[in-house]
Amino acid sequence: MKTSLYLAVLMVSLALLIHTVSAQVQMGNLVVIVKPEKSFVESGQIPVLVGNVTDQAGKPVANAQVYVSTSLGISSLSTDTDGKFRYQYPSPLGPAQYLVNVHAQKASYGTGLSSTTFFVKGVHLVSAQQYNSKTVSGDKINLDPVASKILQNIEIAKRQQAAQEAKLKQIEQEKKFEEGQRQLANSQLQIDLQGWFAQLNPFTPRNAYATFVSQVNQTVQTIFWGQFNFTEQKTNQGLSAKTQVLQNGGSSEQARKAFIQNSSSTRAEIVQVNKDLNIRYGHADNVTQAKFDKYGNLPRS
Repeated sequence: MKTSLYLAVLMVSLALLIHTVSAQVQMGNLVVIVKPEKSFVESGQIPVLVGNVTDQAGKPVANAQVYVSTSLGISSLSTDTDGKFRYQYPSPLGPAQYLVNVHAQKASYGTGLSSTTFFVKGVHLVSAQQYNSKTVSGDKINLDPVASKILQNIEIAKRQQAAQEAKLKQIEQEKKFEEGQRQLANSQLQIDLQGWFAQLNPFTPRNAYATFVSQVNQTVQTIFWGQFNFTEQKTNQGLSAKTQVLQNGGSSEQARKAFIQNSSSTRAEIVQVNKDLNIRYGHADNVTQAKFDKYGNLPRS
């Protein structure tokens, strides 16, 4: 009679726990980080972007599809085994500020988005003009139209260079301010998450089960915990198998099947666990338990 009661309670507990775990099979959104190799690129240099893709736990995600959107269009590439990617522009860019958007995705995960900016230093100079070579000095400079034009272009270039550098400096200051605000927001997020986890803590499978077991007769609480530990071990085996399939490039359906196969328990396994627990904690003896078959039934004599 005791065995039937324990078996029924364990089956209900197993169903509740598997239901809780099944919600975790779908992976979360990807986390994408991208930045230029150099914040400031000299005119004539080819810009390069580097980045990495991870899951919510910070673990690298290999073979994720990455789409890099620039002013030249959209390019597609994949992350390596360390979750890293590298994009190089096909040619140098003119002096300006450039915005890059990155979108990453992979089967069984959500998506990940990120963006960055970089600067190409220099100024857009007026078109070069051909002048005959000659030397002009002193007051004659102001009288010579060609020399005067050269001086004007030099002054224009200086002002443009100064304005560009001032703009870059302002942008850099704004980026530092934004980074400071981002750090403050992240700190507040961590505080909020800690409070959220504290509120959810009583409802985790183990804590919720502990509340249930506290209402059971103390003489059999150890048996209930033995049943829970067995179920938890099977669930962890399923999760490990699922993760292994995904890491090896398997599909989400293959990962789901691996989880079910490794986390499921047969009736014979559950009966054997109950037998061992009853004997271990003095609720039955080997002679009595040996009379039951692998299905928990007493053969008719």
